[in-house]
Amino acid sequence: MKTFDTPAYQAEKDFKDNPALREKLHNAWSNYVKYCTVNSIMGNPWSSTYDHPRSWYYNPLVTPSIPNENNTVPIQWNAFPNRINHYFTTLFTDKFGKQDYEDKLHELADIGPIAFGQKYNMKLTVPRNPCDPTDTGTKAFGPSGPRGWQDEYCEWSVTRDESGDIIAVNFTHENPEYWFHMWKISPDTVVSLYQEILNNENVQKEDLYLLDSHGNPVIVRETGLPAYNPINKWNNGPDATSSGGGAVHLTSPPNSLGAEIYLGAAATILRVVNGKVITDANTLICAAQYGQIYRNSDPRIGQNVNSLVYNHNVQVSLTNPIALYGQIPHFDQFEMPATANYKIEDCYTVVRGALKNKGITYYPNNMLLHTRFSVPADANFKLSDILVNKKPLKWGSQIADTFFVQLAGTGLSPAQGQQPEKFPPVGIPATTLPSVQYLLDNNLLQASLYNKLNTFSNLTSCITQVEAGTTTEGIAVLANGAIQQTGFDFGPGVTVAVTDFQNLDEDTQLFLISITTDGGVALGEKPLTLYNNASDPGFALSGVLEVVAAGSLPKTDSTPNRTLLSSQQIEQVKKILK
Repeated sequence: MKTFDTPAYQAEKDFKDNPALREKLHNAWSNYVKYCTVNSIMGNPWSSTYDHPRSWYYNPLVTPSIPNENNTVPIQWNAFPNRINHYFTTLFTDKFGKQDYEDKLHELADIGPIAFGQKYNMKLTVPRNPCDPTDTGTKAFGPSGPRGWQDEYCEWSVTRDESGDIIAVNFTHENPEYWFHMWKISPDTVVSLYQEILNNENVQKEDLYLLDSHGNPVIVRETGLPAYNPINKWNNGPDATSSGGGAVHLTSPPNSLGAEIYLGAAATILRVVNGKVITDANTLICAAQYGQIYRNSDPRIGQNVNSLVYNHNVQVSLTNPIALYGQIPHFDQFEMPATANYKIEDCYTVVRGALKNKGITYYPNNMLLHTRFSVPADANFKLSDILVNKKPLKWGSQIADTFFVQLAGTGLSPAQGQQPEKFPPVGIPATTLPSVQYLLDNNLLQASLYNKLNTFSNLTSCITQVEAGTTTEGIAVLANGAIQQTGFDFGPGVTVAVTDFQNLDEDTQLFLISITTDGGVALGEKPLTLYNNASDPGFALSGVLEVVAAGSLPKTDSTPNRTLLSSQQIEQVKKILK
């Protein structure tokens, strides 16, 4: 395999009339997935013990394997947020009664903990550290964000009529990183797709801009164009109207492609306690410290990948094209009105993705990225007239309960005599090494905090670029375990000057740096290693910086942002990085 393909080969459709842009997107996307793969195989040698290396997760660009029915396994989980069921079933049964608790669970999944708490005068909390039963502290139920609680790689928005009845539900499984790459290639294509997906010509390009605290578009240095806001007015929250709201792509912080790959790689390490390999899904998460306990997705992904290694003695990689894919609902869980002039299948539309893989390699089952439930124009019934598991359709989450989300893993026989790593649970080393969390232009960092994006990974999915033979100022580096004298190593031909430094807490630091590249520096990606002492072992993070040819980036008049973080912003960063 020479490149990673875009999810469900979607770039072939999104740029069907522009081969040049399609190729540009495909290459950028493949590089992004490659860097995610390399970093995921690296694991965490900086601040964890027994989490490096992850040699039983293979890179298919390096180690060839062809997916087929015999070596590829689908991994599926229910789309309804299971942490809602786990944490609140008993509480809601006690408060609302056995007849109504299930309805309230579905309502919470639709409207979120803040709106639900305000409506019913409840403070919804969960254990601060669910892996440690001795920790009696609590925290607000999350994750945060406009659909943060919909954390099973499935988010949805509901459209209602004036009477409050559901008239449409849009489900998305698309990772945000694809949309950031597409925006960098062609903002006009993104706008057109928004209009098509939402069936709404009111969507304007300016609606999708990331704005600064003064209401001005934040300009991306590498393009000279406004940055993309992933939680813009048309991809924001669980409700959709003609003037705002909607679900185009995933927004919950855990619902990213990078997290999916990292989790898959982490799960290839066998964890051993008292001589026994851990096989329980949630225990494995706590031992390996990946993902979130009690979700449907993370425990199932981790357990299935781990089982492939443990029970079948194969190396594993997520199957190309790597993505999260919705599956067709179990339509037998729906009951139509007796006089309905359509079947339930007629109310279901595939908006993006494909019912079947049409690519050149094997991929099991459905490859659905975006689907919609709505009745045909001449239907003699409404969605609210349909029963789902014997209950009237009131909430989009009732539909989410009827289908699964999927990824797939492809196994590869190891070299003769090679055995998988068997490590104890991860721990904290005696000495931690400085590590890079994010590298991005400081204007993007500042704007992401102002807009409360809750994650920086979306902004940094497009690699930061600098030209050969130039000095680029105003670059922010968020690090852990660093000191003011920490050194930066991008390799030959690239030097760094620290222009400002800020300790955010005892473990988190912000550097503002300028990057100077020699005129003759080799072009391409430059992994970054941080070191507190020259004698420390060096581990590089890939995919943070790329040197491009002189003159290939636009000339802008923008002044580099040298602003440090306020106390409020520091708290935001600590929340994001915790």
